[in-house]
Amino acid sequence: MSSPSTPAPVAARRERAGLPWMPLALGAVALVLAVAGGYWFFVLRFIQTTDDAYVGGNVTVMAPRVSGFVAEILVQDNQRVRANQVLMRLDPRDYDAKLAQADAELASARAAVAELEAQRTLQAAVIGQHQAEVRASDAELTRSAQDQTRYRALVKDDAVSNQLVERADADYAKAQASVARSGASVVAAQRQLDVLAAQIANAQARVGTAEANRRLAALNVEYTTIRAPVDGYIGNRTARVGMLANVGAPLFTVVPAADLWVDANFKEDQLKKMHAGDHADVMLDAASTTLHGTVESLAPATGATFSVLPPENATGNFTKIVQRVPVRIRVKVPQGMEGVLRPGLSATVTVHLRDGGQTAAAVD
Repeated sequence: MSSPSTPAPVAARRERAGLPWMPLALGAVALVLAVAGGYWFFVLRFIQTTDDAYVGGNVTVMAPRVSGFVAEILVQDNQRVRANQVLMRLDPRDYDAKLAQADAELASARAAVAELEAQRTLQAAVIGQHQAEVRASDAELTRSAQDQTRYRALVKDDAVSNQLVERADADYAKAQASVARSGASVVAAQRQLDVLAAQIANAQARVGTAEANRRLAALNVEYTTIRAPVDGYIGNRTARVGMLANVGAPLFTVVPAADLWVDANFKEDQLKKMHAGDHADVMLDAASTTLHGTVESLAPATGATFSVLPPENATGNFTKIVQRVPVRIRVKVPQGMEGVLRPGLSATVTVHLRDGGQTAAAVD
C-alpha cells in the first residue's frame, strides 16, 4: 500500500518560501566581488611584494697586514665592539727591532748631512782665505812691477847695479807666479765646495730614504695591533693565541651594528612604476615587527648579469625566464631594535608605489 503523496499546494508554498534567499546570496557575492575589486583598484595595484629579500651590510673580514704570531686576543665570538677598539695583538718584537734599526739608520744619515754641512762651512772659510791670498799676491805683484820699472830706469843712469835689476825682475816673476797659484787655489776651493754641495744633496736623499724606512717600520709596529673598523659584532673568529697569522689570512669578521639595508629581488614586471623614494614595509622572518623604509636605488642590471656565469641566450633552445632586479631598501630601525637587523636574514618586502609616486612628483 503506497503512502499518500504531499499535497500540491503545500509543495508550492515551500518553493515560494525558498525563493527570497537566492537574491540575498547573489547580492552577497556581488558585494564581496565589489569590495575585492575596489580593494585591488585602490590598494593592491599600488603594492608590489616579494619574499626574495635579504638583509645586507658591509661585513668586514679582518686580516693582518703583517705576518706574526698571535700574542693576545681581546674579543670573543658574538661580542659587541666599538670602532677603533683593540681586537688582537701580534708579537711585535721583530718589528720593534726593525724600528730601532730604522731609527739608527736615520740618525746616521742625519749625522752625515751635519758633517757635510760643517765641511761646507769650513770650505767657505778656506775659499775666503785663498781669496785673501789672491789679494795679497796682487798687491805684491803691483809692488814688484813698480820696483822693476824704477830699477830699470835707474840702471840706465848707472844709479843701481844690474844685480838689483835682475833681483827686481825675479821678484816680479815670483809675484806673477804667486798670483796664478792663489787664483788656482780659489778655483779648486770653489770646485770642492760644489762637490760638497752634491754630497750634501745625496746625503739628504739618504735621509729621506731613512725617514721613509722609519715610517714603514713604525707602521709595521702599528699593524701588529688590529682594531675594529666600525661598531659591530665579532663573528667567525678563527684566530688562536700562538698561531702564525699570515698577511691577508682571515682571522675574524666584524659585522656592522648599523648602516644595514635590505636587498629585495623583484621580478622585472614589478618595476614598471617603482622608483627611488617609494615607501616600503619590511617584515623579517626573525622578527614579528614590521619595519619601515624607503627605496634607495634600483640595480642597473639584473642579478643574473652580475653572476659568475651570466646567461647566454644566443645559442640553443630558448626558454624565457622572468628576471629579477635587486632593489635596495634603506630601513629605519626604531630605537631599541638595533640588533634586529643582521646581514643574511630573510625578509618580505612590500613597496607602496602610490606613496612613492607622490613623493617623486614632489621632489621633481
